[in-house]
Amino acid sequence: MYCVNGKHFADLYRNKISGYADWCEQELGCGFYFNADNIGPYMSLDETCLSNGEVWTFLTNKDGHGGKGTLAAAIPGTKSDEIISILIGAMEKSIRRRVKEVTCDLSPSMMLIAAEVFYNAHVVNDRFHVQQVYNEAVDEIRIDIRRQLIAEENNRNKSEPPVTYSNGETMRQILARSKHTLMMSQNKWTDIQRHRVNILFKYYPMLKAAYSLAMELRKIFNAKISPTKAMGRMNKWYEKVMALGNNNFRSVIKTFKDHAQQS
Repeated sequence: MYCVNGKHFADLYRNKISGYADWCEQELGCGFYFNADNIGPYMSLDETCLSNGEVWTFLTNKDGHGGKGTLAAAIPGTKSDEIISILIGAMEKSIRRRVKEVTCDLSPSMMLIAAEVFYNAHVVNDRFHVQQVYNEAVDEIRIDIRRQLIAEENNRNKSEPPVTYSNGETMRQILARSKHTLMMSQNKWTDIQRHRVNILFKYYPMLKAAYSLAMELRKIFNAKISPTKAMGRMNKWYEKVMALGNNNFRSVIKTFKDHAQQS
């Protein structure tokens, strides 16, 4: 619009104006970043793949809400023994005792780091990652159905046109275009997405049942109830999932139960 190359301007700001290069040299000269001032009672521990493909471990303060005071540590790699050694070496026991709760994903490595470094804290599994495990199992059903359709199409008489449905799409297209829709709440669907998914659910009731249980799981996490009541609802939810009789969900239930004490 103003004849400015956006990428060139961003690179110029990052490398010259912002002082980022000097910050890297000063803060990461020892190979990692740590700021004890940003350690608070509620922390998050996660691994993130950077743009250059390297995986780093990040320790953040929830009270920072992504702004100033959020980043407490950034360490290259995810090896638990190395991360534990660095964090323990960087913090006195009084600082580590300050932490009451550490949220992480279902990774055994992240959970071990949290438990070893912050020995007084309660380790909590992030609900996003817990739900993701179930959503992946739902998507496996969609993928299995699509693979079966492709195999059937390969054996079909090529002179016969594929069947199209009321939205003008073939079932193969409906399955391919429903991936992200099945991860969303119904109230966020567009009319086109709703029409597409209704067709899908009509012909594949198993997928409809699995989606309904995904939404029920979300409601359990959103409910403001006691842990005891929540666990009661989860046990009933387990029974409904097992009733689906799909092998994809057996490993999901096992994962959930194995981490029940942390979630």
